[in-house]
Amino acid sequence: MAISATHYHLIRDLFEHGLLPRGQALLEIGEANSYDIDPATLTEDINRFVGDAATRAWLVSRLQAVAAGQGEFDKFEIAKIFYEVFFAPSERQAIDFEGTPSAHRLDLNEPVSLERRFGIVINHGTAEHVFNIAQVFRTMHEYTLPGGMMIHESPFTGWIEHGFYNLQPTLFYDLAHFNEYLVLGMFVQDLTNRTILQIRERDEIYEYIKARQFPENSMLFTVLVKSPHERPFQIPIQGYYRQSLSPIGMDAWQNLR
Repeated sequence: MAISATHYHLIRDLFEHGLLPRGQALLEIGEANSYDIDPATLTEDINRFVGDAATRAWLVSRLQAVAAGQGEFDKFEIAKIFYEVFFAPSERQAIDFEGTPSAHRLDLNEPVSLERRFGIVINHGTAEHVFNIAQVFRTMHEYTLPGGMMIHESPFTGWIEHGFYNLQPTLFYDLAHFNEYLVLGMFVQDLTNRTILQIRERDEIYEYIKARQFPENSMLFTVLVKSPHERPFQIPIQGYYRQSLSPIGMDAWQNLR
């Protein structure tokens, strides 16, 4: 998945609110490249947010070199610079069949073997392309440290024939319930028009549906924080079938079709 302007805005907003883990190891489920990151905006943010002068100069120099080049992996390099600004990771690893040479060529349909766990794990629009999608969520759970952050960006509406699945808010709410995750934020992105719609609580989804406010082609950006207590991954049961939705949610499940 590529880092879009809306993704960039959301990450920067989390950073400015002091919510992003920094200086921790980072794992990408799908190695990110740049979709439409503006080099000028990234340069401004390097100068604004990177406190160390030597690091600041090094990142600006890297970005200028990459922006002027036409190399095969230049867009991946821009994404790495983006990570340096907002996460300053102690280490970065990626799992991707089509990433840079440094990415692990591992099949996410199966359990994977990595040497360590990570403070932040990001699913860059990859889970929907994996048929055994439950294993992706299990892998992310198992390789995220207790108290660590998981970010998911996935097709929500539209995206016809993009992957095997479009993912719904109920998936993340029920996944969070069964695994004691905190849903730190959920947002609907329109990449074409560069708009963002925040879902503040579960019942708000139904009002947006009634008002036809969801874009025809959108991404769902979800930020989860893992429990600080170690516990095995749990397969969720959908909230409707365990009668855990609010009366508004139960009614919407029946009637918003």
